[in-house]
Amino acid sequence: MKRIATTIVLIFGFMLSYGQMVESNDSIIADSTYSVSTNFKSIIYAMVSDTTSDYYYPKLEAKVKNNKSELTVEDCYYLYYGQLFKSTHKGLPFLASKERMNFDKIVAKGNKKKIIELGVTLLETNPVDLTVLLHTCKCMQEKNDERCEEYTIMFTKLLDAIFSEGTGQSPKNAIKVIDIEDEHVLKGVLGFLGGTDGLGADENGNMYCVWRKGEQKLYFKELFFEDIEGLKLK
Repeated sequence: MKRIATTIVLIFGFMLSYGQMVESNDSIIADSTYSVSTNFKSIIYAMVSDTTSDYYYPKLEAKVKNNKSELTVEDCYYLYYGQLFKSTHKGLPFLASKERMNFDKIVAKGNKKKIIELGVTLLETNPVDLTVLLHTCKCMQEKNDERCEEYTIMFTKLLDAIFSEGTGQSPKNAIKVIDIEDEHVLKGVLGFLGGTDGLGADENGNMYCVWRKGEQKLYFKELFFEDIEGLKLK
């Protein structure tokens, strides 16, 4: 139980450390040089679709199923962004499966046992659903579920992987997300609660979701809205 409590503390450590990184920006900078739509996705796809790669997606999925505790931050990085190329991936809540929509209803009712049961099932299909992971970990902690530690550690490694691409302080290091609901989870981790969202663009035409709260701004790059150029995992 002490080890489980330690891993839970790790999540709040992320909230504090990353929350301190969120700074205000007066305007969207115009010197963004990173081509998100083409270069980023092509690099990720090349890694997760190559059968000889350590990050070949079926290998990562097998590791999640059989050796979750052995997942590295690098594994979680390709596991998260590689999900973009799964035919089952949607990125928008109204396109989610019936089971995923039911999960939100169960969360609203606060039934911890059912949250854990359905959460574990959903994570077998999509292990990087941050909303499901967060609620499942929280309920596992409250119910003293022995699986809490491995799921919580995976959650923290996913956070580390996502924030390695950007902390959201400016468009140039916008947080790249594969699901619109992930923005709400990551906002909470960063301590950026509330606020209003809108769109912004740099001079190169790159679009961003910008969350504003007072003088603070938090930038997200929503990868699920962009053309993935027909790249799909089998």
